Formats: sequence, C-alpha cells, structure tokens
Amino acid sequence: MAESAVFEWACATLERTSGMSRLQARGSLRLVLGQAGLDPRSVRGSQMRVVAVRLLAKELRARGLEDADAICEEVAACPPSIEHGDAAPGTDPEEIFKRLGRRE
Repeated sequence: MAESAVFEWACATLERTSGMSRLQARGSLRLVLGQAGLDPRSVRGSQMRVVAVRLLAKELRARGLEDADAICEEVAACPPSIEHGDAAPGTDPEEIFKRLGRRE
C-alpha cells in the first residue's frame, strides 16, 4: 500500500519550504507521525494538521531550521482537494454512523 496523498503532499511542501532533501523531508515526517501513532499510508488532513502544529516544529528546530513555525504553517495548510480526495468511499465517520442507524 502506498502512502496517502496527504503524506505525499506534506512531504513535497516540507521539501519545498525547508530546503530539505526529499529523503530528509520524508524521514522527518515519518518520525513525527510515528511519535503520534499515525501511519503515512492512512494519515488524513486533519491528523497531519495536528502533527504539523504540535510536533513538527520541534523536530525541525532539532535539525537546525530557524523558520520552523512558518514551515509548519505551510505543511498544516493541506488543500481540501488533497484532504478529501484521499478518503476511501464510505470511510467518513458520518457515513458509517448513518449506515449503522439505517434499518432495512
């Protein structure tokens, strides 16, 4: 299974805004996602937003990046087209609860 579109977008954004190499950006995001107990293959936009705001800045500062907060803001701004285009059909919590409440 490949990484989620959100993860791929966040990696590309981190690489572009930080000056990190592709490998460094992907590795850094994998580390912070692992700290949060999330999987790059299934991370959603809302989850990436929290990780970017709460965990990524510390990791970037540890790597010597001075403008970590601005970089994290960029990574947290996942476009809706990426965020919602990644979800598998029928996996949205609202859809699941609607199905559970349906009587046939």
